[in-house]
Amino acid sequence: MKKENVLVVVLIMIALGGVYVYNALPTATTSGGHPAAPSARVEKTSAFVTDATANTLSDQPGSGIAWKDYTPGMAQAKKSDRPVFLYFHAPWCTYCTKLKQTTFKDTRISDYLNKNFVSIQVNTDNHKDLATKWRVKGLPTMWFLESDGEKVNSLPGYVSADQLLQILKYIHTRSYTTMEFQEFVKQS
Repeated sequence: MKKENVLVVVLIMIALGGVYVYNALPTATTSGGHPAAPSARVEKTSAFVTDATANTLSDQPGSGIAWKDYTPGMAQAKKSDRPVFLYFHAPWCTYCTKLKQTTFKDTRISDYLNKNFVSIQVNTDNHKDLATKWRVKGLPTMWFLESDGEKVNSLPGYVSADQLLQILKYIHTRSYTTMEFQEFVKQS
């Protein structure tokens, strides 16, 4: 089996594990024990998106992910010779919100991304052309690219901070060119 296929299978298994864990977690409820109204979830999501935008404008350690827009981010990656972390999301996407509230808030993730990658986020509601170009079928979707824009691999769905950190290290160190992901994890 090709290395790319093995990596895809591993990444899908990780994503499915994340979905299982997410679904096993209790949902938000009202004081009466009933599920929270969708409007309450939307308000909470909107507030989070505003907070996330305000907190991710700096490259300082612990300050959040320094997100770039698509075109300037791709240019910066090429110029700086750093790989690209390309994140597709939408405001209505539950798993995107969970990813932002948990995985992306982890300082290990934000610090590692800011130091070793150019991080680009694309709102698919506003940039349908880019979602089509990158064949985004579901959200969230993360692409890992070489600095010149060459595709390494994609990861659909939610992933925990521990899982994403392993994947980022695998991509950043270019270990995918010499070993399978399982071997990399064993050596880590």
